[in-house]
Amino acid sequence: MGIFPTKSNFANLDHLFWRIPSEFDSSAFPWIIWYIWKARNEKIFENIDKDPIEVLRLAEKEAQLWQTAQIEFHNESHGSVDLVNQTRVRDTSLESNYSGYRCFVDGSWKGSDKFSGTGWFCTSTNGEPPTMGAANLRRSLSPLHAEVEALLWAMKCMIGADNQEVAFFTDCSDLVKMVSSPTEWPAFSVYLEEFQSDKEEFSSFSLSLISRRANVKADKLARKVRTEPLHITYVNNIPQEWFF
Repeated sequence: MGIFPTKSNFANLDHLFWRIPSEFDSSAFPWIIWYIWKARNEKIFENIDKDPIEVLRLAEKEAQLWQTAQIEFHNESHGSVDLVNQTRVRDTSLESNYSGYRCFVDGSWKGSDKFSGTGWFCTSTNGEPPTMGAANLRRSLSPLHAEVEALLWAMKCMIGADNQEVAFFTDCSDLVKMVSSPTEWPAFSVYLEEFQSDKEEFSSFSLSLISRRANVKADKLARKVRTEPLHITYVNNIPQEWFF
């Protein structure tokens, strides 16, 4: 297995994905290939050398995170997730006397679609009308990547609007864990560095877990924009039919 059958890249990829013996676990291969390609680009364009073993470990970790995200998504879709604790979090977070902005974020991902979807819905306690955004991006590696991208984009939109006191809300428990313990998520280190940089722009920042049923507006925005045939970004000019 240490030698490819031919010198053709396409033939070797065909071998990896469709002709490898069934006793070998090939589930991590897409991530391994992707991170090898990223390391190659960093070497060519930035003259950065990556340790091959570290590249392999990072790819395997990424594959494991994706598989975990699929299990959690399956559990949520079939009603087996514990909503009791999520409802309690929602009550304490949403009903507190918070004077800033509340921004609900969500990502939408489907393996067969061209794009991932990101959506956010922001409300204010001072009587301002709600603001919202929806954008699709080239499909990311996993549902969790889409959730991170949704949060980062929402943060940038809040910064652009000069909203400095913002409480963000997500229905993705792993996203909350990730920003709370970034060193435990090395596969997302680039995202987390960007998150930390943007977070410093806020005078008050929080990220709280809520139930999916408390996040329906952001969820609908992310799902709708994901299925658009072309790359598109909406900020406040959301098609009215998306809400019906």
